This record gives sequence, structure tokens and C-alpha cells, in this order.
Amino acid sequence: MRLIFLDFDGVLRREGSPLYRLERHLVANLESVVLASPETNVVITSSWREVYGLSELKGLFSSEFAQRIEGLTPIARIRDDHYRYKEVLAYLKQRQEDAAWIAIDDDPLHYPPNAPVLLTDPGKGFDELAATRLARILLGAV
Repeated sequence: MRLIFLDFDGVLRREGSPLYRLERHLVANLESVVLASPETNVVITSSWREVYGLSELKGLFSSEFAQRIEGLTPIARIRDDHYRYKEVLAYLKQRQEDAAWIAIDDDPLHYPPNAPVLLTDPGKGFDELAATRLARILLGAV
């Protein structure tokens, strides 16, 4: 099993786009890659999880993709550098999971330099280039 720890802002909602609205073409790019990888599930790390519950967040995606969303990371009390990384580690510890994982985020400060992160350009989001990069990672080509 492989897990994707998913941010929304700067990934599925480009910088400058309306708040709390995912962009369908970016969602479609992500869904197509993840659904082609049957051993991959998703965990949401986005700050949106502080506003919406898991079922509401799942409702932003196709039903097939929503079934692959297994949870939300815990919310860090202290928002220092690499706090998303700490949330990912806390999630893995809670679940006692030893799964391979990758985060998709637009902010390099959320993770240490050696962490498995696919960084997106916040102005472009999860575009075709990001989709190609993730597909290669999931296939083990990178």
C-alpha cells in the first residue's frame, strides 16, 4: 500500500482562485493518476480539514476516488517549519502503518528536504506535468 498525503491550496486550487473551491481540471488530473494505481490511497493534509469533515471533503471528488480517501491527518498544535511532515508522521504512528508514502504540496517549508514530496507550483497546481511526475513515482520509475 502507498499513501498520498494531499494538500488542496496550491495543488487542487491555484493561487488566486476562489477560496474553498477546487478546480475540476486539477482534480481530474489527480484522480486519473491515483485511480490507475490500485495500491494507492489518499490522506488529506489540507487546512480545509479544519473547516470541513471527512465526508464533506470526500464529496468534492468522484465517488470512486472518494473511496480511496482513507482519512485526515491530525492537526498540529504548533505550526512551525515542517509541521505537515509532523502531522504525516503522527498519522502513520496512529495507524501503525509502515506504508510507502508521498506528499503533494505547494509549500517546501511544510516538509524537510529529504521527505518524499511532489511540490507543485501554486500558480499552476496539479497540472499535466505534476500528473506525469506522480504517475512515474507510483510506477516506481523515479
